[in-house]
Amino acid sequence: PPVQSLKVLTYSSFAGVYGPGRKIKKKFESFCECELQWFLAEDSTALLQRFILVPEIDLVIGWDQITLNPAKTKLWEDLSFLKTEFVRLSLGKEKFLQTPYFLPLDWAPVGFISRDKSRTPTSLRSLYKVHGKISFPEPRSSTLGFQFYYWMYELFKGDKKQLSSFLKKLKAKIYGPVFSWSLSYGFFQKEQTDMGLSYLSSLIYHQKEEEDKNLFFSYFEEGHPYQIEFISISRESQNKELALKFAKFLLSKEIQEWIRETHYMFPVSKELSGDKLLDLKRIEFISYERLEDFIKQKKELMKLWEESLY
Repeated sequence: PPVQSLKVLTYSSFAGVYGPGRKIKKKFESFCECELQWFLAEDSTALLQRFILVPEIDLVIGWDQITLNPAKTKLWEDLSFLKTEFVRLSLGKEKFLQTPYFLPLDWAPVGFISRDKSRTPTSLRSLYKVHGKISFPEPRSSTLGFQFYYWMYELFKGDKKQLSSFLKKLKAKIYGPVFSWSLSYGFFQKEQTDMGLSYLSSLIYHQKEEEDKNLFFSYFEEGHPYQIEFISISRESQNKELALKFAKFLLSKEIQEWIRETHYMFPVSKELSGDKLLDLKRIEFISYERLEDFIKQKKELMKLWEESLY
């Protein structure tokens, strides 16, 4: 009989040379005696567009809180039983965590990485007082940049005057505009900026791959955003049983550890709460109650961004 084929859509860095995808594919194929086919989108913002173009996709990896809203317009399988069985993620009662169709795969707090603790602001409100320059990806082209913009929006409780005033103060400190996270964080790594926007879990990469323990996550007193990656199974899938098998496989202890070690995000598996290298209890999180309003006003807010900074 022909080998069953599972069609999985993700963004290119997940399945690329340095991502966990290659190892996951090899392991799953030996486990299921099937073929796993990757379909790639440039990044998470392009997932929905790619999904619409390739109707035979079975499973998607890489939605986040920002791309989840438009993704909800499509039909997905109910995965709430898997969430109950496998996922441990206590990040409040946010709406995007209540949806039964999107299953958390990994997550990480968002904030600034810096080299010098003594010269780093301790609050988002005082970020413009930073010594030197900061780098972050644009909210117009990156979901991480969009998270950063939402963080400021939440700080000022949606008040656009205060938001614009803050951006104008921040303007002199920004290295950019930069349109992708890899570029903006690259500037920080090359010491062209003093602080770079990234994930708390990036410190795992620096400690493990570079043996660099001289970088710090700047804990801000107002709390931090966080990024969750979700998976979903298409209701149109011709391979639902295999897709479910793969979803369970992704949440297994071994694969979740691989994600931590090669994708540098925190696991959501019930067997792996907490992290060996970083103290997650230290961090406070912001609310996402205003996220829907923020997304609805995207056009107006991007105009405000451009007018305030450029």
